Amino acid sequence: HGLRQPRNPWSDGPEYITMCGIRPSYNFTYTLIFSEEEGTIWYHAHSDWSRATIHGAIVVYPPIGVSYPYPTPHREYLVII
Repeated sequence: HGLRQPRNPWSDGPEYITMCGIRPSYNFTYTLIFSEEEGTIWYHAHSDWSRATIHGAIVVYPPIGVSYPYPTPHREYLVII
């Protein structure tokens, strides 16, 4: 959540609706297309059986040489509840 995927509609959404399920012993590489996002983006699986176990945060920092839109943080903490 938080990452627009306008050019990647078949890789984001519920299984068998916008995306085919991944067969056992097969792999899938998810390609994220970033444009202007900065901050923390939430990821979670959309499958019922894996929704509670496959999740996490993706932290997107500003490009090198570009400052934060607020004072630089003293320390960073990533908390997932």
